[in-house]
Amino acid sequence: MQTSRRLFLRLLATTAVSRGLLHAVQAAPNQKTFKAVAASERGDLRLALISDLNGPYGSTRYNPTVAKGLDLLSELKPDLVLCAGDMVAGQKISLTNSQLEGMWSSFQSTILNPLLKQEIGMIPTMGNHDASSQTAASRYVFARERQQAETFWERQKNRLGLEFIDAKQYPFQFSVKQPGLFVVVIDASSATVDRGQRRWLEQALDSTSRSPEDFCVVMGHLPLTAISVGRDRAGECIEDALNLTDLMQRHRVDLYVSGHHHAWYPGELTGQRVLSLGAMGNGPRRLLGTQRTSDPSITLLDLFQATKAVRETTFSLKTLEPISLDSLPKQLSAKSFPTLDRRDNNWSYGS
Repeated sequence: MQTSRRLFLRLLATTAVSRGLLHAVQAAPNQKTFKAVAASERGDLRLALISDLNGPYGSTRYNPTVAKGLDLLSELKPDLVLCAGDMVAGQKISLTNSQLEGMWSSFQSTILNPLLKQEIGMIPTMGNHDASSQTAASRYVFARERQQAETFWERQKNRLGLEFIDAKQYPFQFSVKQPGLFVVVIDASSATVDRGQRRWLEQALDSTSRSPEDFCVVMGHLPLTAISVGRDRAGECIEDALNLTDLMQRHRVDLYVSGHHHAWYPGELTGQRVLSLGAMGNGPRRLLGTQRTSDPSITLLDLFQATKAVRETTFSLKTLEPISLDSLPKQLSAKSFPTLDRRDNNWSYGS
């Protein structure tokens, strides 16, 4: 009875959204293509992955591509949204507490509330523009921003529809268990993921709450290696990434999800599957070795539990078309960074 009521409420919410927010999507020339993909067989669990929604420093407004992405999410009806960070436009010391509160208030009304109203939960990750962990003289450079982020997400905690396993340092690092899914969020809002956090990550991945049947995701804002032009430099990727990669491989992590580089790329780093998400909002970038700016995008994961199959589909927020894997270079390489190989977007987890 409770499940039926939940589905009924979701249908009501979706209908309401369809009459308003989806107007622009319905008028799009490629809507037939999108609907064909959206209507294809969905997995037992459908995850939507988004990242980098923010506008210019201090802005409380979002790029129109964010609204278009929300419309797509309403159509795709994921069970859960995973956000890899940069939800607001901080990382500027001169921003006042009032401005910081205003940005988070705008995020809540523009993005979080519409999703929760449709009973779509969210797992957030702190980005450098949300709550940077950069330090100087053993202190956080953006301590006020971290405090504002912590206050905001503590208020939202019981609304997110999540079963927390370890939330002692939420929202910066925490673990979540959902049916068929185990997610560990790390604080990669700067390049430093220190030894203490790596020990915590290892303990989190060893949790007795994690089932061998679970799809296991680790999510952090910065990637393990260089993805895009202009961010192939120190401070823009996690330091000592190969050590962290080895830790995740030893603990059978199926996928590491990141943002920050504003370019979509499904890769494999020394055998570890990774996924760099495209920006949903401002500032899409060029992949290394390419001349074309990446489209703003969102990625959909359909998980089929009987076969442990994963189907990834990434939608351009310009065309509403799935982006072809063949449009990406087979390898990304930058001086002083590990090389990343392109992988398939249909694969099996738990192996």
